Amino acid sequence: MQRVVKTVNNIEFSQIDTVGKVPDLTNGGRFTEIPLIQRIDPIFKGRARFVVGAKLQPEVKVDVSELTKVAGFCPFCPGAYEKYTFPFPSEMVAEGRIRVGNALVVPNILAYSTYSSVGIYDTSRHFVPIDEFDHSVVGNAFSAMVRHARAIRDYDHKAVYSSINANYLPSSGSSLIHPHLQSSHDYMPLSHQGHLIQEMALHKERFGRSLMEDLVEAEIHLGERYVGSIGNVAFFAPFAPSGFREVWGVILRQGDIPQIDPIDLSDLALGISKIISAYANWNLSSFNFALTGGGPDAREISANPLFRIVARSNPESYYRSDVTYFEKLYSELMVDVTPEETASALRAFF
Repeated sequence: MQRVVKTVNNIEFSQIDTVGKVPDLTNGGRFTEIPLIQRIDPIFKGRARFVVGAKLQPEVKVDVSELTKVAGFCPFCPGAYEKYTFPFPSEMVAEGRIRVGNALVVPNILAYSTYSSVGIYDTSRHFVPIDEFDHSVVGNAFSAMVRHARAIRDYDHKAVYSSINANYLPSSGSSLIHPHLQSSHDYMPLSHQGHLIQEMALHKERFGRSLMEDLVEAEIHLGERYVGSIGNVAFFAPFAPSGFREVWGVILRQGDIPQIDPIDLSDLALGISKIISAYANWNLSSFNFALTGGGPDAREISANPLFRIVARSNPESYYRSDVTYFEKLYSELMVDVTPEETASALRAFF
């Protein structure tokens, strides 16, 4: 076992090179050594393993037409969303519902944060195929969601922890086929959000610089994982990903989600559309993403909004993952039964 550490811009990239010992199917089952790599995420401190011989990427495109056809009631479809979604209170959002092009933002009926919303990419059709997330579709949805974020921050100055997130198709944890985003504006951060803010504040205190901007400079310097930039948004594959085909985007203008410049937001949306287009080209059909804000002291700690997207398993009939963006990208479990209720129900079996 060998530990390899590179430090660039005061950011540590740590890798452990070792081997896995497994039977060789081509050599009578004799045990052989296969390279095994473990990396430690320099930001979130999680660990990722890279294995040899397992090819999990699908070879052909999955047909999702049967899964995604309109089958019964959909509250986000034309003729339904006007009746079955609700406006925000006028003191919270003056226009009630927020619309940008075909995108629409309405209140979420599930209370998973102090203020939560649903952003519908396109109310003119039931389904947006993965190869049709163009700049306009993504840009309109994000513009509407950021408008909602600003409205909430004006309405309640204490709801300072903001994020914009998405599950796409049931294998990513989505409960509805009609593609949509979700936002969270809260008094307390999500788990990984809190850790990210803490790391950004510590880096600023120790080195007087932005953690995420130093990370981007390090990735550009190393060159292996840097993808490219669109305006003030830099895209790269993270050193120790949390899932398949993960990509990060950093807005190189400091601030929180409500403060994102419209041009930067458009450039982020263009980058996202390119990543999702690549997923489609690689025969991937599902994803989660998260745009995470820097909290109440974002500018003081030189925080940058961080976007992360990760591919998920292709959908199968009758399967819905219980791992959503909450669990996958924030390490925050969302459950609907308390441990006390579980214990109470279980006692009858003992």
